[in-house]
Parts: sequence; structure tokens; C-alpha cells
Amino acid sequence: MSEASFEIHVHERERVIEVKYPTRLTPEALADYRAALEAAVLRLGASWRCLVDQTRLEVIPPHLTDGITALNRWAATHGLVAAARVLKQTAVGELQTRRILRESGLGESGKVYFDRDEAWRHLVG
Repeated sequence: MSEASFEIHVHERERVIEVKYPTRLTPEALADYRAALEAAVLRLGASWRCLVDQTRLEVIPPHLTDGITALNRWAATHGLVAAARVLKQTAVGELQTRRILRESGLGESGKVYFDRDEAWRHLVG
């Protein structure tokens, strides 16, 4: 796996798409991720949840936040019912991620965590 590639795992039984962000985020990686996410959503169908692990990044490159916000909006209109984003504990990263969630229209269905297991429990517990 390249340092600029997203990792995606579909937990079919739990109806969760788990995504691990790369250490280096590029527009090409984001485009590849969108295609892979769309395929995973088609596989699951309606009503799914997403666990996003962003701990490899301090912050999302500012020129890519609009693309991620748009992808979150797309997901919300294609069956996403809850999202949990796991971050490194940095003030800038947390503020940025909360803004992305808010601007995506996910409202209370999108939460920020600093521990993957806690995020997983929120989604499937």
C-alpha cells in the first residue's frame, strides 16, 4: 500500500465501511478513494455507517477539504446514517474535521473520536 493510498474495508455483517487515510493525501488519491467508496456503497446498498481513521494525518491539506466535504455530502445522500472519524489529538485537525462534518450536512450523525475502539462501539454498539 502506497503512502498516498486509502485503505478500505467493508464489514458487511455490521454494515460499516472502514476507511484509513493515507499519510500523504493527494488529489489523485482522493479521486481513487471516491471511486472505491462508490463501489463499496453499491455493494452494501441502503443504510450503512462509516468509520474513518485519519490518525496518519495531522490535518487534511486545505486545498482538499472541499472535495472531502463534497464526498461526505454524496455519502449522506447514498445511505450513510452515521459516521465516526478517528483523529490524532490536535486542535487544528479536530476543528477542521468538525467543520467538514458540519458543512457536509451530517449534523449529529457525524462524530469525532480519538480512539478507534470507542468509534467502532458508537457505530455498531
